Amino acid sequence: MPRSPLFLAVAAIVLLLVGAMTTQFVVHPPADTTASAASISASHLAQSVPIQPDSSLRNGIVVTGEGKVTVKPDIAQITLGVEETNPSASAAQQAAASQMDSVVSQLKQQGIADKDIQTVRYDLTPEYDYSNNGSPKLKDYKATNLVAVTVHDISKVGPVVDAVSGAGATRIQGISFSVSDPTAATTQGRDEAMKNAKAKADQMAKDAGVSVGAPILIEETGGTAPPPVAIVPNVAPGAAPAQTPISPGTQEVRVTVMVVYSIK
Repeated sequence: MPRSPLFLAVAAIVLLLVGAMTTQFVVHPPADTTASAASISASHLAQSVPIQPDSSLRNGIVVTGEGKVTVKPDIAQITLGVEETNPSASAAQQAAASQMDSVVSQLKQQGIADKDIQTVRYDLTPEYDYSNNGSPKLKDYKATNLVAVTVHDISKVGPVVDAVSGAGATRIQGISFSVSDPTAATTQGRDEAMKNAKAKADQMAKDAGVSVGAPILIEETGGTAPPPVAIVPNVAPGAAPAQTPISPGTQEVRVTVMVVYSIK
Protein backbone atom coordinates (compact mmCIF):
# COMPACT_ATOMS: atom_id res chain seq x y z
CA MET A 1 0.00 0.00 0.00
CA PRO A 2 1.58 3.39 -0.98
CA ARG A 3 2.50 5.68 1.91
CA SER A 4 1.39 9.32 2.00
CA PRO A 5 4.03 12.07 2.12
CA LEU A 6 2.80 13.05 5.59
CA PHE A 7 3.26 9.52 6.94
CA LEU A 8 6.82 9.32 5.57
CA ALA A 9 7.74 12.68 7.12
CA VAL A 10 6.44 11.62 10.55
CA ALA A 11 8.40 8.32 10.35
CA ALA A 12 11.62 10.16 9.51
CA ILE A 13 11.19 12.48 12.55
CA VAL A 14 10.63 9.47 14.87
CA LEU A 15 13.81 7.77 13.63
CA LEU A 16 15.84 10.95 14.25
CA LEU A 17 14.53 11.22 17.81
CA VAL A 18 15.33 7.57 18.59
CA GLY A 19 18.88 8.00 17.27
CA ALA A 20 19.41 11.07 19.42
CA MET A 21 18.16 9.28 22.55
CA THR A 22 20.47 6.30 21.86
CA THR A 23 23.45 8.59 21.51
CA GLN A 24 22.82 10.07 24.96
CA PHE A 25 23.27 6.68 26.60
CA VAL A 26 26.73 5.95 25.09
CA VAL A 27 29.39 6.16 27.85
CA HIS A 28 32.80 7.27 26.59
CA PRO A 29 35.85 6.39 28.74
CA PRO A 30 38.04 9.32 29.70
CA ALA A 31 40.87 9.95 27.28
CA ASP A 32 43.54 9.53 29.98
CA THR A 33 42.35 6.15 31.35
CA THR A 34 45.76 4.52 30.78
CA ALA A 35 47.59 7.41 32.39
CA SER A 36 45.24 7.37 35.37
CA ALA A 37 45.76 3.62 35.92
CA ALA A 38 49.50 4.03 35.68
CA SER A 39 49.45 6.82 38.25
CA ILE A 40 48.09 4.54 41.02
CA SER A 41 50.97 4.08 43.45
CA ALA A 42 52.21 0.70 44.67
CA SER A 43 51.76 1.83 48.26
CA HIS A 44 48.07 2.58 47.62
CA LEU A 45 47.59 -0.92 46.22
CA ALA A 46 49.35 -2.47 49.21
CA GLN A 47 47.06 -0.56 51.57
CA SER A 48 43.99 -1.53 49.62
CA VAL A 49 44.82 -5.26 49.33
CA PRO A 50 46.88 -6.34 52.39
CA ILE A 51 48.58 -9.77 52.26
CA GLN A 52 47.58 -11.89 55.23
CA PRO A 53 49.80 -14.73 56.53
CA ASP A 54 48.29 -18.16 56.90
CA SER A 55 46.27 -17.84 60.09
CA SER A 56 46.37 -21.61 60.69
CA LEU A 57 50.15 -21.47 61.04
CA ARG A 58 50.04 -18.40 63.29
CA ASN A 59 47.70 -20.18 65.67
CA GLY A 60 49.62 -23.44 65.87
CA ILE A 61 52.39 -25.03 67.90
CA VAL A 62 55.58 -25.40 65.85
CA VAL A 63 58.07 -28.05 66.98
CA THR A 64 60.91 -30.13 65.60
CA GLY A 65 61.43 -33.78 66.40
CA GLU A 66 64.51 -35.94 65.99
CA GLY A 67 64.80 -39.68 65.76
CA LYS A 68 68.07 -41.59 66.15
CA VAL A 69 68.56 -45.26 65.38
CA THR A 70 71.80 -47.13 66.05
CA VAL A 71 72.79 -49.56 63.33
CA LYS A 72 75.64 -51.97 62.82
CA PRO A 73 77.53 -51.65 59.52
CA ASP A 74 77.25 -54.65 57.23
CA ILE A 75 79.50 -53.59 54.36
CA ALA A 76 83.10 -52.38 54.09
CA GLN A 77 85.18 -50.75 51.38
CA ILE A 78 88.96 -51.02 51.34
CA THR A 79 91.15 -48.83 49.15
CA LEU A 80 94.42 -50.59 48.43
CA GLY A 81 97.03 -51.09 45.75
CA VAL A 82 100.66 -50.88 44.77
CA GLU A 83 103.34 -48.30 44.11
CA GLU A 84 106.52 -49.05 42.18
CA THR A 85 109.43 -46.73 41.36
CA ASN A 86 112.10 -47.26 38.71
CA PRO A 87 114.38 -45.05 36.62
CA SER A 88 112.62 -46.53 33.59
CA ALA A 89 108.98 -45.59 33.09
CA SER A 90 108.15 -48.86 31.36
CA ALA A 91 109.90 -50.88 34.06
CA ALA A 92 107.91 -49.09 36.78
CA GLN A 93 104.69 -49.79 34.88
CA GLN A 94 105.47 -53.45 34.37
CA ALA A 95 106.47 -53.97 38.00
CA ALA A 96 103.25 -52.32 39.22
CA ALA A 97 101.16 -54.37 36.80
CA SER A 98 102.74 -57.64 37.86
CA GLN A 99 102.40 -56.87 41.54
CA MET A 100 98.78 -55.75 41.11
CA ASP A 101 97.97 -59.00 39.33
CA SER A 102 99.11 -60.87 42.43
CA VAL A 103 97.01 -58.64 44.69
CA VAL A 104 93.85 -59.06 42.58
CA SER A 105 94.42 -62.82 42.39
CA GLN A 106 94.59 -62.93 46.18
CA LEU A 107 91.40 -60.89 46.47
CA LYS A 108 89.56 -63.40 44.33
CA GLN A 109 90.89 -66.25 46.45
CA GLN A 110 89.30 -64.48 49.41
CA GLY A 111 85.91 -64.65 47.66
CA ILE A 112 85.81 -61.07 46.33
CA ALA A 113 83.85 -60.92 43.04
CA ASP A 114 85.06 -59.01 39.98
CA LYS A 115 82.19 -56.51 40.31
CA ASP A 116 83.46 -55.58 43.79
CA ILE A 117 86.96 -54.64 42.58
CA GLN A 118 87.11 -51.22 40.92
CA THR A 119 90.17 -49.27 39.80
CA VAL A 120 90.06 -45.80 41.37
CA ARG A 121 93.53 -44.52 40.51
CA TYR A 122 96.23 -45.29 37.99
CA ASP A 123 99.05 -42.92 37.18
CA LEU A 124 102.68 -42.77 36.17
CA THR A 125 104.53 -39.70 37.42
CA PRO A 126 108.16 -38.57 37.20
CA GLU A 127 110.09 -37.86 40.40
CA TYR A 128 112.85 -35.27 40.47
CA ASP A 129 115.92 -34.68 42.64
CA TYR A 130 116.28 -31.01 43.69
CA SER A 131 119.41 -31.47 45.83
CA ASN A 132 121.72 -29.96 43.19
CA ASN A 133 121.22 -26.25 43.99
CA GLY A 134 117.50 -26.61 43.38
CA SER A 135 117.97 -27.62 39.77
CA PRO A 136 115.56 -30.48 38.99
CA LYS A 137 117.06 -33.74 37.80
CA LEU A 138 114.89 -36.69 36.74
CA LYS A 139 115.34 -39.43 39.30
CA ASP A 140 112.62 -42.07 38.96
CA TYR A 141 109.17 -42.80 37.66
CA LYS A 142 106.47 -43.84 40.10
CA ALA A 143 103.60 -46.06 38.98
CA THR A 144 100.54 -46.13 41.25
CA ASN A 145 97.58 -48.47 40.91
CA LEU A 146 94.76 -48.39 43.49
CA VAL A 147 91.49 -50.30 43.63
CA ALA A 148 88.39 -49.97 45.81
CA VAL A 149 87.35 -53.35 47.16
CA THR A 150 83.83 -53.92 48.52
CA VAL A 151 83.57 -56.59 51.20
CA HIS A 152 80.02 -57.76 51.93
CA ASP A 153 81.03 -59.91 54.91
CA ILE A 154 82.49 -57.77 57.69
CA SER A 155 84.17 -60.79 59.27
CA LYS A 156 86.37 -61.15 56.17
CA VAL A 157 87.85 -57.63 56.30
CA GLY A 158 90.82 -58.61 58.49
CA PRO A 159 91.75 -61.68 56.46
CA VAL A 160 91.46 -59.69 53.21
CA VAL A 161 93.83 -57.01 54.53
CA ASP A 162 96.32 -59.66 55.61
CA ALA A 163 96.08 -61.52 52.30
CA VAL A 164 96.70 -58.52 50.05
CA SER A 165 99.52 -57.29 52.26
CA GLY A 166 101.21 -60.66 51.92
CA ALA A 167 100.60 -60.63 48.15
CA GLY A 168 102.55 -57.39 47.68
CA ALA A 169 100.11 -54.52 48.31
CA THR A 170 102.20 -51.49 49.27
CA ARG A 171 99.30 -49.08 49.79
CA ILE A 172 96.38 -49.72 52.13
CA GLN A 173 94.81 -46.27 52.43
CA GLY A 174 91.92 -47.08 54.69
CA ILE A 175 88.70 -48.92 55.37
CA SER A 176 85.23 -47.37 55.48
CA PHE A 177 82.13 -49.01 56.93
CA SER A 178 78.52 -48.32 55.97
CA VAL A 179 75.02 -49.78 55.93
CA SER A 180 74.05 -51.32 52.62
CA ASP A 181 70.31 -50.57 53.03
CA PRO A 182 69.36 -47.89 55.61
CA THR A 183 65.65 -47.96 54.65
CA ALA A 184 64.42 -49.86 57.72
CA ALA A 185 66.51 -47.74 60.08
CA THR A 186 65.28 -44.52 58.41
CA THR A 187 61.65 -45.64 58.80
CA GLN A 188 62.20 -46.35 62.48
CA GLY A 189 63.96 -43.00 62.88
CA ARG A 190 60.99 -41.22 61.30
CA ASP A 191 58.64 -42.88 63.83
CA GLU A 192 60.90 -41.77 66.68
CA ALA A 193 61.08 -38.23 65.28
CA MET A 194 57.29 -37.90 65.18
CA LYS A 195 56.97 -39.21 68.75
CA ASN A 196 59.60 -36.72 69.87
CA ALA A 197 57.76 -33.85 68.15
CA LYS A 198 54.42 -34.82 69.75
CA ALA A 199 56.00 -34.99 73.21
CA LYS A 200 57.41 -31.49 72.79
CA ALA A 201 54.07 -30.14 71.57
CA ASP A 202 52.23 -31.73 74.52
CA GLN A 203 54.61 -30.14 77.00
CA MET A 204 54.35 -26.70 75.39
CA ALA A 205 50.56 -26.90 75.24
CA LYS A 206 50.36 -27.92 78.91
CA ASP A 207 52.58 -25.01 79.94
CA ALA A 208 50.42 -22.63 77.89
CA GLY A 209 47.13 -24.01 79.23
CA VAL A 210 45.85 -25.23 75.86
CA SER A 211 45.34 -28.59 74.15
CA VAL A 212 47.14 -30.03 71.14
CA GLY A 213 45.03 -30.56 68.06
CA ALA A 214 45.73 -32.43 64.84
CA PRO A 215 48.94 -31.73 62.91
CA ILE A 216 48.31 -29.24 60.10
CA LEU A 217 51.80 -29.35 58.60
CA ILE A 218 54.46 -32.07 58.63
CA GLU A 219 57.81 -31.67 56.90
CA GLU A 220 60.86 -33.89 57.03
CA THR A 221 63.68 -31.38 57.28
CA GLY A 222 66.60 -33.77 57.53
CA GLY A 223 67.45 -37.42 57.16
CA THR A 224 71.01 -38.66 57.25
CA ALA A 225 72.29 -42.12 56.59
CA PRO A 226 75.40 -42.99 58.56
CA PRO A 227 78.49 -41.61 56.82
CA PRO A 228 81.33 -44.02 56.05
CA VAL A 229 83.77 -44.26 58.94
CA ALA A 230 87.35 -44.58 57.76
CA ILE A 231 90.11 -46.35 59.62
CA VAL A 232 93.65 -47.14 58.57
CA PRO A 233 94.83 -50.63 59.52
CA ASN A 234 98.25 -50.81 61.10
CA VAL A 235 99.75 -53.20 58.57
CA ALA A 236 103.28 -52.87 57.23
CA PRO A 237 103.51 -53.33 53.44
CA GLY A 238 104.57 -56.85 52.55
CA ALA A 239 103.92 -58.18 56.04
CA ALA A 240 101.27 -60.75 56.84
CA PRO A 241 100.33 -60.78 60.54
CA ALA A 242 98.27 -63.64 61.94
CA GLN A 243 95.13 -61.53 61.69
CA THR A 244 94.58 -57.80 61.53
CA PRO A 245 91.87 -56.84 64.06
CA ILE A 246 89.05 -54.85 62.43
CA SER A 247 86.17 -53.40 64.48
CA PRO A 248 83.27 -51.83 62.52
CA GLY A 249 81.56 -50.46 65.65
CA THR A 250 78.11 -48.86 65.28
CA GLN A 251 76.65 -45.87 63.45
CA GLU A 252 73.57 -43.66 63.76
CA VAL A 253 70.77 -42.96 61.29
CA ARG A 254 69.10 -39.61 62.09
CA VAL A 255 65.77 -38.20 60.90
CA THR A 256 64.45 -34.71 61.71
CA VAL A 257 60.89 -33.48 61.18
CA MET A 258 59.12 -30.14 61.61
CA VAL A 259 55.47 -30.36 62.70
CA VAL A 260 52.81 -27.69 63.20
CA TYR A 261 49.96 -28.76 65.50
CA SER A 262 46.68 -26.89 65.74
CA ILE A 263 45.54 -25.56 69.12
CA LYS A 264 42.24 -26.74 70.57
